[in-house]
Amino acid sequence: MTIGANLCNEMSNLTFRKDRESKRSISQALTTSGTDPQDNAHHMNNAGPSDELNDRPSKQARIQSSRPVTIYVKKTEERVYSALCLTKLSLDGLKEEVASKYAIPKNMPVKLYKRTRKGLLIHMDSRMVEQFQDEDDFLVEVNFQNKEGIFEVTFLY
Repeated sequence: MTIGANLCNEMSNLTFRKDRESKRSISQALTTSGTDPQDNAHHMNNAGPSDELNDRPSKQARIQSSRPVTIYVKKTEERVYSALCLTKLSLDGLKEEVASKYAIPKNMPVKLYKRTRKGLLIHMDSRMVEQFQDEDDFLVEVNFQNKEGIFEVTFLY
């Protein structure tokens, strides 16, 4: 026999033995005399050649953290950006922060818009605000519409 054939035989024998040990461990766990299902589960976790796989921590569901998101804004005539910390990623939370930053009275209605790079003007909603990433930066235009008595704030991307 050649060396390659011997190596193949040894590999198949090793695989066969591992499979047999694994089956034996599983059957032992299933036929244990303990009546407590927890006891059987314990044997299953401690049986077989794949113990190193069972040592891994179990997967946990990812929890969406509600940590604040900081965005940077400035008017075109300003030289330096200012930080707005959004503790609530919602349209109302953004309105509150913009109103406090630009001294807009709390009783005045505020409309928020987004102007895209293509020049489209889009009315912002909470879903758009939820897409903000930490440290996003925007140019901001703040206009008072005297006829309607509202402030219009446009975020330029």
